[in-house]
Amino acid sequence: MAKKPVTVLGYEICTPKFKEDIWDEDRYDNEMIEVFLNLIMYVDIKDRAFRRKNKMINLQSIKQSDDADFLEGVFFTAKYGKEQTIIDVPNQIDAGKKEKNHGVKNEVNFLIHKRTGLLLIEKDSEGVARASMIQKFFRYHRELIYPYIEEFNKNNRPIKIYKNSFYRINSLPSKSFFDEIEEFSTVKEAFYYKDISLGEGANNQAADLMYHYNNASENGVSGVTRVKVSFQNKIPKGSVKHVVSYFQRLFESQNYDGIGVSGKLNSGRHRTIELENIQRAFDISVEHSDTGIVSLQDLIKEMVQIAKRDNPVKYKDKIIQFEGVLTNESEEDQAG
Repeated sequence: MAKKPVTVLGYEICTPKFKEDIWDEDRYDNEMIEVFLNLIMYVDIKDRAFRRKNKMINLQSIKQSDDADFLEGVFFTAKYGKEQTIIDVPNQIDAGKKEKNHGVKNEVNFLIHKRTGLLLIEKDSEGVARASMIQKFFRYHRELIYPYIEEFNKNNRPIKIYKNSFYRINSLPSKSFFDEIEEFSTVKEAFYYKDISLGEGANNQAADLMYHYNNASENGVSGVTRVKVSFQNKIPKGSVKHVVSYFQRLFESQNYDGIGVSGKLNSGRHRTIELENIQRAFDISVEHSDTGIVSLQDLIKEMVQIAKRDNPVKYKDKIIQFEGVLTNESEEDQAG
């Protein structure tokens, strides 16, 4: 076994709750997510898979980790859509054909900290297992958790879970993103996105975007997945700090799934940066076999250490979580 570098991407899972006019948007309640993941595992593997734009993601396993504070699981992903020739690299000869609907299976390990909702994912070499794809995978299976939500709402009035916003997967802020904005001498465009699949949320600006999306849909515009708001201007250096301040508020609201800036750096070079593409990454050293296979035991151990020593959402471990909504028996009843 030899130690090699591995990159782990960090996200936070949120399970918003509503109480009258108060939206507790960034809390985490593990029971609902754990029930949801287990219900997904009851679905036949073929129907469990989510496919979009020649990318596929599926949940292979979910279980209690050796450490009681964690869940560990495996996604598997693939890219497909193109017939390709497989080559025997050492001998430089053709070794077969990869069919259009075939892909190379890529297993991606992940860990969930049950007390804070910190989601740590082994970096996917194909770039499929990212927050946006996992969000869509969850949304694809959302109806599985509806009976849980109905039971919760019945037993916890006036606290309520809305079916169209029972979860969020947020990117953790890059330590350098907002600092990088300040390196611009001129901001030509500042923009942010709203993923329409996540609903309005509790924000007037986000609700306005959904209004425009709904209006477009009613007039025959189809296939829209998100709305972009763009501010185009030649903002001088003195105003860049206001862009930073505004975008920090947008990020903290967690109603948007991407923000970015395009403009000119002090060096004169033009550059575009987006927060959704600048993810919180943790670099760790993990044992690998002689054939290059990651030691799962060592990987999970290092992920646990991240959650315990460098958890960006550690403050959430003081939240009193909702529990006891459904028993394991009723969980199985839901799955049929």
